[in-house]
Amino acid sequence: MLRLIASLIKTQSIRATEDAVVSEKSAGVLTGLARAGQDGARATARYYAGAGKEEKRLVKASFFTGITSGVLWYVLIYYWAALEFTSEQIGIMGGVGSAVAITTYLFGGYLADRLGRKKLFLVGLVCTAAGLIIFLSPKDLVVYTIAFGLTSLGGSLQWPALTSLLAAKASPSDMKYLYGMQMFVNQIGLTIATFLGIFGPQHLKDLLDSTLAQGYTVVFIGTAICAFVPIIYVLRVTESERSTEKLRVHFDKRMQKILFMYCFQNALIGFGAALVIPWLPVIFNKAMGASDSWVSMILTVSNIVIAAGWFVVPWFARFRGSVALITVCQIASVVPMILIPYSPTLIIVALLYTSRSFLMLVPSPVLNAYVMNIVSEKIRASFLSMTQLAWQIAYAGAYVIAGYLWANDYSKVEPFFYAGALYVVASLIFYAYFRHVREAEGIHSETIPT
Repeated sequence: MLRLIASLIKTQSIRATEDAVVSEKSAGVLTGLARAGQDGARATARYYAGAGKEEKRLVKASFFTGITSGVLWYVLIYYWAALEFTSEQIGIMGGVGSAVAITTYLFGGYLADRLGRKKLFLVGLVCTAAGLIIFLSPKDLVVYTIAFGLTSLGGSLQWPALTSLLAAKASPSDMKYLYGMQMFVNQIGLTIATFLGIFGPQHLKDLLDSTLAQGYTVVFIGTAICAFVPIIYVLRVTESERSTEKLRVHFDKRMQKILFMYCFQNALIGFGAALVIPWLPVIFNKAMGASDSWVSMILTVSNIVIAAGWFVVPWFARFRGSVALITVCQIASVVPMILIPYSPTLIIVALLYTSRSFLMLVPSPVLNAYVMNIVSEKIRASFLSMTQLAWQIAYAGAYVIAGYLWANDYSKVEPFFYAGALYVVASLIFYAYFRHVREAEGIHSETIPT
């Protein structure tokens, strides 16, 4: 009996020691991740502190473009609903806007490369501001369709022009830090605009005894004012004169293959995204019983986490390289996405959605820097426009297919698996091809910005 007791005590002691070792290792991993995150945030902050005035002007402008993007992406449909447009009318306005965006990508990048990125960026900002002003006019289907078309035109001109402008302001090794800061600031603006744009009108209605539509009008007045601020910053940015050299010279066979492969995998991601991502608020509400407040909370928390991630992640590309980091994050994002429909509580839904958004979107600064570093400087905007065009076309087509796939039953799980499979295939194609496409020399051997 004494031997048995001694043996049990010894066994428990060994297990306790093993548990302690496991706990210590887990704590060490968490501590290591925390330190790595701090190092990443410190690296981005140090880079931005030493950045030039023009880089900072473009970053500040991005805060205000984030505000307009948040209102036009998340809040606009609530405004239309408050004005009592029918779903068919909303569909018409949204469809025309998407068509304008797709058409703009056909020529916007080329014009930016030919005439100047700053000029096209300013044109895009002016179009967005004009569209927001038109939204302040009385309810009219045709007028509002024109307004949304203008804002869509503006957004399609802005992104490739801004991305190319930023690339010219930083060295190849520092580019990811500049993109990280720019996207962080942009996301902060988007998050604030989304939160205030959704909750503000209801509070104004209760406080001032006004209508919901009047509350949204106040939101759009503020957004229209914010739309003019980035114009002031961009006017003070300089850009060298564009050469008269023909751009197609830079689209040699190697660059054509790079463009095709990137467009192809981008189209797969766009197709997969349309099957699930834009439907998630409806899925949360209809299938999982989330209230409007819960849906807004989930989106807001996710946006905040993404912003923090964009501030931290660029530093991690130093260790594994851009292609590996992007691939691992995108494939890992599939797991929480597929688990969403099986979630027992909304808290877990929020955690999974936030995890998915973080893993899929946070590598974007690294991806943008990588693309800019493998593409000739002369055709950067054209390249971005064509790849975004591939994404948009696939997304638009899959959006229609998704409507029939869901068939008003938002409890289905199959679309999640279809989207996940497309993400995995696209990520593997990206890794298989682009791991052989090298960036500029010295990208991952730089020291941390001081």
